[in-house]
Amino acid sequence: MIIDVSDILKEKGSSKEFRGSQLLEDIMYQGERIGFLGPVDVSGHITNTGKLLVVDADAVAKLSLQCGRCTKYYDKELKFSFTARLSKVSDPDDPDIFIYEDETVDLKDIILEFLLLELPMRRRCNEECKGLCPYCGRDLNVEQCNCDEQVEHQEEGNVDLRLLALRKALFANGEEV
Repeated sequence: MIIDVSDILKEKGSSKEFRGSQLLEDIMYQGERIGFLGPVDVSGHITNTGKLLVVDADAVAKLSLQCGRCTKYYDKELKFSFTARLSKVSDPDDPDIFIYEDETVDLKDIILEFLLLELPMRRRCNEECKGLCPYCGRDLNVEQCNCDEQVEHQEEGNVDLRLLALRKALFANGEEV
């Protein structure tokens, strides 16, 4: 999404409204695929402060994310707002300033950066997702397994011999081991 700012560069304090859509390609982020189900809708305004241009915008993106518990993909609508500062020259002391060239501002990289910051840390298809069994890999949302019971019986006999004395002492005190 490219915005022509030639008209607001002439006068400090002037601003311009914008509205549009930005197509983004699916990406790999932190080892996971982030899929875009359509363009990101963006609206806001850009203001000339003298030294910088300041973009204040609201965005809506429809994403395809992978659940961190059951590994299935699910759709999520992500609404977020952002403020970005832009300059024609880079400032090594302020890495948060975006660079623009000529008399146009390309919002593509800015939108992507702020979108990535808004992604949920723990991605889940729903709050009640039970995930996968750590032993057999079954999807516990679909079917139950009895791995927990089997593992408990196996672990009772498989105590590390170095910890056997501790287990006996804790058991003698009535503590659960």
